[in-house]
Amino acid sequence: MKNFEHLFQQHQSRFSSKWQHYFAVYDRFFSRFINQKFTLLEIGVSLGGSLQLWKKYFGSHVSVIGIDNNSQSYFEESQIQIFIGDQTDKKFLENVLNTISNPAIIIDDGSHIQSHILKTFEILYPALSDNGIYVIEDCHTAYWPRFEGGVNSHLNVVDIFSRSAHDVNSKWYNVPKTVRIPQLDSISFHDSMIILEKRQKDYKRNMVEVDRSGPRIRDTI
Repeated sequence: MKNFEHLFQQHQSRFSSKWQHYFAVYDRFFSRFINQKFTLLEIGVSLGGSLQLWKKYFGSHVSVIGIDNNSQSYFEESQIQIFIGDQTDKKFLENVLNTISNPAIIIDDGSHIQSHILKTFEILYPALSDNGIYVIEDCHTAYWPRFEGGVNSHLNVVDIFSRSAHDVNSKWYNVPKTVRIPQLDSISFHDSMIILEKRQKDYKRNMVEVDRSGPRIRDTI
């Protein structure tokens, strides 16, 4: 099994920087996509090293898409496609989505400004494929005023996304409640990261029983 930290340490091409504690999180959530055919979309290209690392990590079938607002971030390479534009520009993002396959992994490593994170999520999450993963990186900025953050900031993304924990159990609500994030299978908080997993639209829950006669499905909802 590939190990992201090992690949990172062996990388000798375009520059990339990551918090080291992210590597174990990547392996935990991303390893099931290795050698699969899918599209990864990362916001924040910088010098391009992370795009090259995703290609190495996932293999020859992955299509790696990068978005950045700096034209100097653009380069061309097999399996990698870069779009230059604003991560909060709905028309731009929709044009990107119309050009690529629905991404199975989306990573927001862009401006880290709280309102930008929220606007980008609002636009891109609906396009995330079923069973896909949405990652928001560098969430420590949620506590820094220059990124519109702060412990009491109304834009603090850690606080805002924490309110969506009930959406994982939205099928079971017994009282009226507005679902913030549809098809949310899980949401987890890590040091400076938020990870959201999207379940299938036709997800079924089976109550199973077992006794001497063997297993059987009792209820499906």
